[in-house]
Amino acid sequence: MSQHFLLSPLEVSLTEEEVWLLTEDQAHDKFKEIRWPDGVPTCPQCGCKESWALIENRKWKCKGRPLDAATGATWPCHLQYTVTSRTHLHGRKRSFKRILSATLSFVNGVLGVAALHQRRRIKNSYKTPFVFQQPTRAAIDTANQSQLRDGPFMEGEVEIDGMFVTKKRVKLKSPITDENELEKFFDTYHQTHTALVVVRERPADGSDAPGKVRTIHVAKEGDAIPFIRRVVKPGTTIHADYSSQYNPLRMFYPMLRVDHSKTYKDGDACTNWAESFFSRVRAAKEGAYRSWRKKYVSWYGAEMAWREENSRMPNGEQVDLALKALL
Repeated sequence: MSQHFLLSPLEVSLTEEEVWLLTEDQAHDKFKEIRWPDGVPTCPQCGCKESWALIENRKWKCKGRPLDAATGATWPCHLQYTVTSRTHLHGRKRSFKRILSATLSFVNGVLGVAALHQRRRIKNSYKTPFVFQQPTRAAIDTANQSQLRDGPFMEGEVEIDGMFVTKKRVKLKSPITDENELEKFFDTYHQTHTALVVVRERPADGSDAPGKVRTIHVAKEGDAIPFIRRVVKPGTTIHADYSSQYNPLRMFYPMLRVDHSKTYKDGDACTNWAESFFSRVRAAKEGAYRSWRKKYVSWYGAEMAWREENSRMPNGEQVDLALKALL
């Protein structure tokens, strides 16, 4: 029996020791390589690749003369920029080695990394790792959103499911019999309960690599239908439970349904891959992060989907992916 990838030496391609043995220049060169793969600094304002090097090659001044569409004249750009200008790391105060180390710590957390945990590692205020982690999640979410503009990309067999994401439960002191009380209950319920919906592509036959995973945070599961149509190609078979909120999808896709009140699998119909993802989400929410603010749920969902989708990738490549999103 072959060894599981996560237990193999290939899974660990970058360690903390290797990061701290780098010089600041070597760490800076890694950032340059990720942002500008061709090795040429490029102005983020006009796109010119010609510049003057300033401050020991850590800063550049653009030589470009972009055309003014209104007047037809050219004007000197002269923008001074660095490798992190106009990115999620714009205005950074930490050294490149520390950012690289923090990124490695972030990707090494299988279920996520609490900001308090990173604070103890780098001996800083709680705000420092928290402010770093949130842009990382936002960058991952932005990268996912940019993929949606190119059209649907999931195919084959796709599973969809949703889970309630709430900070506290609404407890009933007694059964509701009055219609006004019922309406009041649902008003409170919708304020405290929202849904995180996952769309997960099943792995290809014979492949151990996870399929694509995307999430969306909505008020109720039925609100995710436009999103599902944006990510799932026409003709793809969708597996879902018997929730009536998914019924409109039958007009657009062949569907297989499973009644979870009776069984977890009905022939080929099941949502076990989606449920497997939610087991990771629940473990992260309760074990690593303890609670999620409602306004950040979409970012945490994108983070968990990113971790699930890239779980069979060496951690050094995961660092490069995270930095590419940040830059």
